[in-house]
Amino acid sequence: MKRTILICLMAGTLLLAFTQTPHLRAQEATPHGETDQETYIHVVVKGDTLWDICESLYGNPWVWPKVWQMNPHITNPHWIYPGTELRVYYDVAGYNKESTGVEETAVVEEAPVVEEVTPPPPPPPPPPKVPSLTFAEIDQVGFITPFKPKGVGLILGEERERQLIGAADKVYLKFRESTQPAVGDRFFIFRTSLMIKHPLTNKDVGYLNTILGILEVTYVAPDHAGAIVRSSYESISPKDKLLPYKKRSEEIALHDGTEPKRGSIILSKGDLRLIADQQIVFIDLGDNDEIKAGNRFEVFRQPKVAHFIAEDESKIMLKDQILGELLVLAVEPETAAALVTKALNEFVPGEKIRLITAN
Repeated sequence: MKRTILICLMAGTLLLAFTQTPHLRAQEATPHGETDQETYIHVVVKGDTLWDICESLYGNPWVWPKVWQMNPHITNPHWIYPGTELRVYYDVAGYNKESTGVEETAVVEEAPVVEEVTPPPPPPPPPPKVPSLTFAEIDQVGFITPFKPKGVGLILGEERERQLIGAADKVYLKFRESTQPAVGDRFFIFRTSLMIKHPLTNKDVGYLNTILGILEVTYVAPDHAGAIVRSSYESISPKDKLLPYKKRSEEIALHDGTEPKRGSIILSKGDLRLIADQQIVFIDLGDNDEIKAGNRFEVFRQPKVAHFIAEDESKIMLKDQILGELLVLAVEPETAAALVTKALNEFVPGEKIRLITAN
């Protein structure tokens, strides 16, 4: 009976020992075949840290650097993973026999060094917005050429045989062999004037090409095409010519000139004798004179009497009369189209103009 009780007590003691140390593994034999009596293996489970392990085993979490030094395979003491095996002493004091002089004083874990990152410099401020003017009728502005443009095709006639064609009318087209239109393509409709003479010198200037409207191809046949007139600015007739359509920007950025330039007004759109505010005019300066869209001109008139002879025979110069201002909309090599943005008085073709400069 006593023998039975003794066996039960021994079995219970062993069971209790294994129950209280779930993270311990049986000792491995040393390289000489002997059992290490001072250390044992602790297997890391989820949630373990060196701090918690030392507090549980030794009642002092501050000795964690000693345990870390005992396990050189742990590269980062802040990151240990389940399944990792740690060799630890039964008695933390026994570790001091092989320690490299770690002091018994509390070890304060240093905060990680945060490298100061210099923020990138702020982006440069956007360039100042250039003042501009919106001109919605830019597609209606014609142009002067030194020759008569042939165009890429012409209008054969209107579907109902009308002689005056307008918006929404359906027309028949004939294209040159070098042009292959497709459904959806758009074209300017234009008409060319006779040779224009300069109002001051009477020299040949070129041919004014007036934009009459815009049409869109609706079908293509072997020997002709059909189209519908999408926009009509002036009356359109059979034999009016076509140019490929390219949308112009309605936003005209204003640019002051850099050098003084002088010229004159050749004519106005519609060949009107009297020119007023918001009319289109054509001037005898262009791209060859370094004129560009957005340049502004002052329209002025010199008094017919240029000077008087005073009693002391000194010359008295009379001040120029300012008539208005122009804004260049589109530029050709030798001419440009401009909008009258200010008209202080009515003026006529042949009036003098000078480029407004920044100075």
